[in-house]
Amino acid sequence: NKADVVANRNQELLAEITEIFEQHKRRYGVRRVHRELINRGYRMNHKRIQRLMHEAGLFGKRPKEKYHSYKGEV
Repeated sequence: NKADVVANRNQELLAEITEIFEQHKRRYGVRRVHRELINRGYRMNHKRIQRLMHEAGLFGKRPKEKYHSYKGEV
């Protein structure tokens, strides 16, 4: 019964992702978290970060839709 090495690495990585996410007040999305991990010396694909964040329910803030009051013909 060999321990799942990838799952262990993913747990360590998820802890780092959660730390970054909370440190930046739950605003960072996949792209910014991925860039921060690269700055910290991790080297991995953004898709892996995206999958782990999705499974953990971590979603960054999105900009609000702009308000348009114009009602006439464009």
